[in-house]
Amino acid sequence: MFASAAATCMLVEQALPLMPYFDDGNEFLTYSEIEAWHEKHKSTGQGVKPPSPDEWRAPLNVPLLPGIVEIGHEKVFAALGVVAFHDPESSPWGQATPDLQEWLLLPDNVSPRENKPSDAAAVAVLLAALYGDKGHLLLTAANRYLEAPRDGQ
Repeated sequence: MFASAAATCMLVEQALPLMPYFDDGNEFLTYSEIEAWHEKHKSTGQGVKPPSPDEWRAPLNVPLLPGIVEIGHEKVFAALGVVAFHDPESSPWGQATPDLQEWLLLPDNVSPRENKPSDAAAVAVLLAALYGDKGHLLLTAANRYLEAPRDGQ
């Protein structure tokens, strides 16, 4: 599978709701929303011309980084390598590494948008896009939000 802009945007879209301490200021337009905007503009020719869906951007206000950080396809694509290129047995990213390796090696006829990786893998990629290879240090804390609440708690 080729990690297209649609796939990298989908990873961010999957991870953001799982990370309540990140703020996108409601400015993150998903790949699908930009595509729809493109189609509407193409058919009517009115309004502001949308950016290319392949050039999506997500401005984020995140802990430990000064100001707003903007990520896009290039940063998330690079972050995929940061998380995936480890031995699954000793990866600092834990289960996210084998999950991403499996997802990245899906056959071409399988849609990466329909067969998403685990939530932990999506969160790991977002942390790597924002914090680089040190993002794994925050993954343990982030995983608290990924666990299902236990009955009675």
